[in-house]
Amino acid sequence: MYKLLICDDEIKIRETLYDYFTAKGYSVSLAENGKTGAEKTEDEDFDLIILDVMMPVMDGLTACKAIRKHTDTPILFLSALGEEDDVLKGYKYGADDYIIKPFPLSVLNEKIVAMINRYKGINRNNQLSLRGITLDYGSRKVFCNEREVILADKDFRLLALLMENKGIVLSRETILFKIWGYDFDGDERVVDTHIKRLRKSLGDKARCITTIIGTGYRFERDD
Repeated sequence: MYKLLICDDEIKIRETLYDYFTAKGYSVSLAENGKTGAEKTEDEDFDLIILDVMMPVMDGLTACKAIRKHTDTPILFLSALGEEDDVLKGYKYGADDYIIKPFPLSVLNEKIVAMINRYKGINRNNQLSLRGITLDYGSRKVFCNEREVILADKDFRLLALLMENKGIVLSRETILFKIWGYDFDGDERVVDTHIKRLRKSLGDKARCITTIIGTGYRFERDD
């Protein structure tokens, strides 16, 4: 489940995008101006950020520049400003793409999926490969140096979450929310149990997952 941040001062647009993307299975957070949106990115991790350009308190361009100081999460501008200079300015401030309003929601969705997959390293075959480990999302199979590894559903999702966020420390709380859901009321140490099982399954590739004492876990980018 991908997590989106949508920043737009028009309530109808926020509501429309919220309804559409939650129906598609996304987790969606909303902000009515750039300042609120930028602040949210300091406290939460998102898979993609959508910004309007013209917003009160802090405009989208300024917000984009602020967000880029601490994250390289894909940023997509949705704007009624469609002149060439407007689009170029969006890229100059750190955006990854720029869509001019109005737009078909289906096209927006496909663009978002493509941007997230490209950012996470998922190829056209719907596979993610890092450090000799390959995840096949379609078949739900995992391969370590071409050797198939059998994983339970939660272990597959846990490995996918770690690999998709390579180089980023994920707290146990974050992992619990992403894998077990916000209403999970068990012990957060269940994450440690699944990490231990996952490492055993990965064999010599277990070293790719690093324990950050007192915090959580990280999938390393490089050896």
